[in-house]
Amino acid sequence: MKQVLIVDDDTIIRITLRSLIDWNEMGYSIAADAINGQQALDYIRNNPVDLVITDMKMPVMDGIELLKELNKEKSVPEVLVLSGYDDFNLVRDSFRYGASDYILKEGLTQEALISVLERLKQINPAEENDKNAEAHLEKVISDPVLLAEMAMGKQSVSKELLSQDYLMIQFEIEDFYKVSVRFGENYEEELIKPFIELAGQIPRVVSRCIIGTLAPSRYIMLYRITDAGQYQENAVSACRQLCNVWKHFMNLTVSGGLSSLGHGEKEFFDRLEEAGRQLKLCPLKGKGNLSAPWEKKAVSYKDVKDMGDFYKKLLKGLLLGDEMLVSQEKSRFFSDLYSKGLKSGKEMCLHMICALAWLFSENHDDITAVFPEEVNYYEKIGRIDEIRSLELWINNYFRWIMDYHIHQSDRKQMNMMSRAKRFILDNYANPELTLGSVAGFIGFNEKYFSTRFTKEEGMTFINYLTEVRIRKAIELMETTDLKIYEVSQRVGYNNVEHFTRVFKKYCGVSPGGYRK
Repeated sequence: MKQVLIVDDDTIIRITLRSLIDWNEMGYSIAADAINGQQALDYIRNNPVDLVITDMKMPVMDGIELLKELNKEKSVPEVLVLSGYDDFNLVRDSFRYGASDYILKEGLTQEALISVLERLKQINPAEENDKNAEAHLEKVISDPVLLAEMAMGKQSVSKELLSQDYLMIQFEIEDFYKVSVRFGENYEEELIKPFIELAGQIPRVVSRCIIGTLAPSRYIMLYRITDAGQYQENAVSACRQLCNVWKHFMNLTVSGGLSSLGHGEKEFFDRLEEAGRQLKLCPLKGKGNLSAPWEKKAVSYKDVKDMGDFYKKLLKGLLLGDEMLVSQEKSRFFSDLYSKGLKSGKEMCLHMICALAWLFSENHDDITAVFPEEVNYYEKIGRIDEIRSLELWINNYFRWIMDYHIHQSDRKQMNMMSRAKRFILDNYANPELTLGSVAGFIGFNEKYFSTRFTKEEGMTFINYLTEVRIRKAIELMETTDLKIYEVSQRVGYNNVEHFTRVFKKYCGVSPGGYRK
């Protein structure tokens, strides 16, 4: 049985991977979980692992660094990379460092995972890190015609088509993790097919557009330009009509990012990536909106990225609720705000809010959840008419962000403790159940989990586990005719003498005496 290590800082993804398929039937066994590359590396150095399934973006050590470190080891396991739709560059790098295959998180279905595992079985181990793997990846994600044909399905995407003037558009279904449950596991028939078929009902889309999918929640559209004088207005109008149709008939809120004009194969990827970058600016307008590069007041992707890099500590403090760090970094931010004046200061605030939205998304959260109603930040900040008022507003905004994350963190940790206790109740009969295995299941550091558990429950983990086991033993002795050694085994004690000592300590009488 091949041993599998799952590496992802998102607990939901780890649980999903564990439960998505029958691993034993596929010839695999889940050995352990890790929440970052360093934790994974430590485990691999002390335990046999045949397959690593790893996220790309993680704290402490990311997926690329993990791959680099694995290459230094004597025995290198196969690596299956998990990625988002806009991580093509990371995927390309991962193949160069030895990854065997990749799968989109948003397309993580039972069928997709089984398909990838079947492909991995066909890989010749001697050729895993061969240049052929890199060449294969380069062919798939660097050939615009091939990628377009894959995304567009049966529709033909010829080089002649790409030689015309065109726009690339990327659409994304908002709140996909919430709405996806409506479509079960058969995304192809229940979601993707009707989504694209609805677009095919619109005459002007059929006449000049080709639409396809990158993932169940992400779609791309090639818009042929036949109206050079007013293509921008017409393209936006067509996209709005599409979004309205998807909202009306499928109850899906869809946002879109449009590229600037493209011409030829060489510009295909640039325009596709530009559309993706524009899509990432939509949080400033709210869900279900469009973003295009020709809009006069719109911020630029590069400026938002630069802002996020420049004020990285401030952003980190806001998300962690670190009062001291935020206080220190805010002083620098407000100093820069006043030095730039009202107009540039407004742009600074928009850049900061968008950078925050990206961090929310990376943490599988939604910045619109901070407020009961959606906000168009262009309009909201645009109405502020003096620098002092701008400072007060953004300062309050920072406080709202911090309060939200502190509340979410407390609620998440409470939920984690509930999940930890359920896990103990489900696995108390396993003699191998330990503090470390429970902490790993819920994604907490072992030491932190131990401290937090004791604080929440008023007793240590081992005392809680012992209490659960003794209560279950009492229940079995009162309701069954099992022998004492059988009861001992049923509640997680392989050694009946040890069970007897623990039972007597807690109950004041031996198991035999209690039964009498």
